[in-house]
Amino acid sequence: MLRKIQKRRRWNNILILSIIAFMVILNAPTWIKTYLVDEPMDPYPSLLRTDHAVKAIYFSGWDLEKQNGDWQSNLKATIPAQAIIERWQALKGTELSQDQYEQLKPRLSAPESIEIWYQDLEEPQRITFYRLDNFWVFSNWQGKWIAISVDDNYIMPK
Repeated sequence: MLRKIQKRRRWNNILILSIIAFMVILNAPTWIKTYLVDEPMDPYPSLLRTDHAVKAIYFSGWDLEKQNGDWQSNLKATIPAQAIIERWQALKGTELSQDQYEQLKPRLSAPESIEIWYQDLEEPQRITFYRLDNFWVFSNWQGKWIAISVDDNYIMPK
């Protein structure tokens, strides 16, 4: 009788360990991906935050605001406000090293700023930027200086 109980316990233990091993095997790809594999970093940092939706953009002379699910603007541009917002959200640039920024500093004059408000955030993102002949220099949401080559009318239509 004692042998039967020991045999049954042994098989129960084997069964339990087999189930645990099966669960480990099923979750192994997820664990490997999470803990062992680094996700590739985007070499071009984004100007705006990607983890929150934009609710308004304010620049001297023009505003873009989301009201009742639609984008409203005081711009009299031929481009819809939705397209302008999508352009701003897609802006990415080349990160400038501190040395590169220091080399550009003498050429940077007349800083401008733009204010971006996000849903679920109490404080706006204030972006300082400079316009140069061939590109713009922006401070992005992470505090990095990035260079972006874009036409004026692409993000600030007249």
